[in-house]
Amino acid sequence: MDEIKREALEAIDAARGSLVALADRLHQHPEVGFEERQASAWLVELLQAEGFVVEYPVGGMDTAFRARLGADSPTVALIAEYDALPEIGHGCGHNLIAAGAVGAALGVAAVLPKIGGTLLVIGTPAEERLFERPGKVRLLEAGVFEGVDAAIMFHPWTSNFIVSGDRAVVTLDIEFHGRAAHAAADPWNGANALDGVTLTFAGVNALRQQLKPDVRIHWKVTHGGDVPNIIHAYAATRMMVRSEDQNYLYNDVLPKVENCARGAALATGTQVTIQRISPIDATLNNPVLARVYEKAAADLGIKFDPPALMGGSTDFGNVSRALPASYFMLDIGAPKDAAWHSKAVAEAAGKPPAHRAMLDAARILALSAIDLLREPALTAEAWAAHPKRA
Repeated sequence: MDEIKREALEAIDAARGSLVALADRLHQHPEVGFEERQASAWLVELLQAEGFVVEYPVGGMDTAFRARLGADSPTVALIAEYDALPEIGHGCGHNLIAAGAVGAALGVAAVLPKIGGTLLVIGTPAEERLFERPGKVRLLEAGVFEGVDAAIMFHPWTSNFIVSGDRAVVTLDIEFHGRAAHAAADPWNGANALDGVTLTFAGVNALRQQLKPDVRIHWKVTHGGDVPNIIHAYAATRMMVRSEDQNYLYNDVLPKVENCARGAALATGTQVTIQRISPIDATLNNPVLARVYEKAAADLGIKFDPPALMGGSTDFGNVSRALPASYFMLDIGAPKDAAWHSKAVAEAAGKPPAHRAMLDAARILALSAIDLLREPALTAEAWAAHPKRA
């Protein structure tokens, strides 16, 4: 390993105590999406103290920020997430994502005058609010990612691997409008909107047999009526539809799911409205960035398992459609059988094995960013491999 990389790693090691304290502070004060006021302020304060020029807030969100160091090309962005889950806390380990991104930034900052380029840390709120136009979607729309040549990040997990892909997801808000009546005295005069919702669920459950195995469909009733002794004039559901194959999702699955709702409306004599909201793209893993991660991990003696699918969804996928992007997972010591987004994971995210994984992530990200910044041919190659530039 060359002297510049050793110097960056020494800077991360020197900040070890501060980084662990940051991860723990975030862990002990969880804030849900779009409300991460303390978290974003703590990150911004630390980055400003290290000489970063910070825009805060940015992108129309009070808890988003963009911190910049340097002024040359290329530009590499470290992605920080820091929102928690309602009632659970950091059951996805975003406290570690944030601290890892900051740690990598401190390492690169120590050597940036020697290598050139521009380093960004982009604070992205509300990743868990995929059904409400989450942070990265809004930041992309606001132009916050313009000029970025590579976006890199890590995510906590129960093993180490580079993510080969994940699931695109579209949220459907489905509303049924019927006609009220008394459920006992004159139900024949009504048209039951709640029956429209339940028949939609039945139709989707019948549809599952004809869908490819990678599809996931799940929902909640957002309005199921007020009292049980009426024919309901209004009912609604919010449904999330996912697939690894984005084209299959849009061209095949979504039209069939929406037809289940239309058929339910026809069967119940109600009217249905369907709104597609918050489309989240499947991540396009950039092979050049993945190769850079592999080299960095190998230099540190960290072994990656073969690339694998991350079974959920993330708004990082939308970033990956706009520019070269990739992310990797590291084992934080959570129980292998723990359900993700659980209190067991939240507990693990505050323990020493998670701290070690966060610091390893900071090191991998820092070494990767150094290669990308001082070797412009790498970012050019990453752009060449990106579908929109191919």
